Amino acid sequence: MEFWQSFCDLSTISKPIFSTIVITIILSIFFIILSFRIKKIDYLKPTPKWLVPFVMLVELFNNFIKQNIGKRWRFYAPWFMALAIFIFFANISAIYLLENPTSYVIVTLALALCSFMIIQSAGIISNGILGYLHSFIEPIPVMLPMNIIGEFSLPISLCLRLFGNIISGSVIAILIKGFLGYLAIPVMPFINVVFDIGFGLIQTTVFVILSIIFTANKISDEDKIFS
Repeated sequence: MEFWQSFCDLSTISKPIFSTIVITIILSIFFIILSFRIKKIDYLKPTPKWLVPFVMLVELFNNFIKQNIGKRWRFYAPWFMALAIFIFFANISAIYLLENPTSYVIVTLALALCSFMIIQSAGIISNGILGYLHSFIEPIPVMLPMNIIGEFSLPISLCLRLFGNIISGSVIAILIKGFLGYLAIPVMPFINVVFDIGFGLIQTTVFVILSIIFTANKISDEDKIFS
């Protein structure tokens, strides 16, 4: 009962909502400005140096999507790229003095459910409704209950993995702070940056790659052929 009351506490829920809104606004402004800068580029000239890292990142990401998802990669790439960017900046939000949204299970559950919907829709689009439903009785019909449990445990797994690993990074930082005592004052800013960026990048990579792999597993072999 106490857990449910704390889960429904509006003051607790408002913290990740506020951070999520701020992060979304910051990222939106950044990408709007970036898009205007890109539109002004003369494509007959060499690529500006400031744009090269962005091009390399997008190309690397798109190639990974192509190899795993196949011919419909253009449909899924924007979602997974947006997911990766949001989760990373949410994971490192403590650096710019915001509450970390992904340290709240309600936020990681929402992200996991979004990925779950993409994964299931990929199976329906690729195999058709009948083929999608038939996959639940493979390899034999008696596996139906286990396959259903396996499917619906997927968002829970993604949710708790991201939530638990982000929390564990915070706990480790707190333990280091307690161990160092007063010496933590000059040291902790550097440790926090390393833990926030390191854990943030690793957990973003794990979450997005798992989402892509689960999506690829729902797509038929014929659709994975990219030409």
